[in-house]
Amino acid sequence: MPVFDTPITTDSNNLSKILKQDLPVLLLLHEGQRDKPLEDALNKVARKQKGDLLVVKVDVRENPGIHSDYKNIATPAIISFDAKGKAQAEIDYARPGDVRSHAAFLVNGKPLPQDKPKAQASTSNGSSNGSNGKHSGPIQVSDKTWRNEVLKSKVPVLVDFWAPWCGPCRSIAPYVEQLSKEYAGQIKVVKLDTDRNQVMARRYDIRSIPTFAVFDKGQQVARMSGANPSGIKRMVEQAIS
Repeated sequence: MPVFDTPITTDSNNLSKILKQDLPVLLLLHEGQRDKPLEDALNKVARKQKGDLLVVKVDVRENPGIHSDYKNIATPAIISFDAKGKAQAEIDYARPGDVRSHAAFLVNGKPLPQDKPKAQASTSNGSSNGSNGKHSGPIQVSDKTWRNEVLKSKVPVLVDFWAPWCGPCRSIAPYVEQLSKEYAGQIKVVKLDTDRNQVMARRYDIRSIPTFAVFDKGQQVARMSGANPSGIKRMVEQAIS
């Protein structure tokens, strides 16, 4: 394989081939975000580590299958693969420092500042796509994945409609994650960024955030606005009772 000193843009048809090149791969999943600092970091790492590491980019808007393989992780996201093509680490909302630390992890074995569990691709029968709600944390969903993750879920779903700039959304996030662990297997917890996924935000008339809704068998059965822990938990308990 030729030596690449710039990021490789690829798709679902060719990613598997790249992962078989006996080189570590730093994969960036994105949705076309304009982020010059992140792009600069990717370009610099690709140049510096040419021959030792492949920097790869995939637009998940055009390749939703790859996004769903990694639980629709919030973008921009980095998935780090070893030379055997095995996912070793991941991080969502990636920043330039994450590019550098993941490159050092892959090439030099330097520990990551905050290791995250390695990404697990879904199996062919979908056993890892969260359909049974057995997750240890909230799942990021999008307009494209809404139907499968929410409407077709086998268990009730708590949806957190949020946005990155929303202070109350950030303040309630740890509690939402706690609920996802406490009720794992009984209810699925998902998060929808209303800025990036306006189709669903409009469909469900989300006028303020955070808004929380419970869906069961494809239907919205409960809803509330505001960062109210007791109210959210009450909706969850009613959904599984």
